Amino acid sequence: MQKKFKITYLFLFLIMTSFIFNDDNYQNRIKVFEGYPIPKDDKMLFYIQKSYNTNTVVYAANINSKGKLDPKEPVIVFWRRYQEGGHKRELKAVEKTFGYGVKAKPLKDRENTYVFSLVSLKDMNFVITQDKNGHPEVATIINNKPARIEKVFVTAEHVSILPKIFAVEVFGKDIKTGKPLYEKIVNKEE
Repeated sequence: MQKKFKITYLFLFLIMTSFIFNDDNYQNRIKVFEGYPIPKDDKMLFYIQKSYNTNTVVYAANINSKGKLDPKEPVIVFWRRYQEGGHKRELKAVEKTFGYGVKAKPLKDRENTYVFSLVSLKDMNFVITQDKNGHPEVATIINNKPARIEKVFVTAEHVSILPKIFAVEVFGKDIKTGKPLYEKIVNKEE
């Protein structure tokens, strides 16, 4: 299965090929996160970790004073700088624009529901809403199935200002069955 992404800062290559793996690979590959800290941020949706350091990009729901998703910015993105004591740091403008930033728009005919994508993964859409208790939920497609995304692991080498990306692994759970889902996107040019 081929997927074409319009790639910018985070992924640094023009075309990636998507390889779909079965659930056994989820169990084998989830080990890439061993030794990495797990962010515990309030209203966290999912996070991205990288092979070359433990600093983590966190995606969280932005809830306004009325208890709803903020229509101007339903998702906030920030660093958990674990190599610097774990403090929270906002993304720099270049990181928002070319790597980890989010573009969101309201989903028609669904109150308090938004579709968003990462600026570096424009072809992968996410839907964020809140359940009946006000807890944020985010869904996407993993391995051709509706899923709740949990985390992403990027295998890369940080050799200059911009990292060289080898693979992106997406981990989540099937919305209907709760079974683990896994998808690996590799750099075709490597």
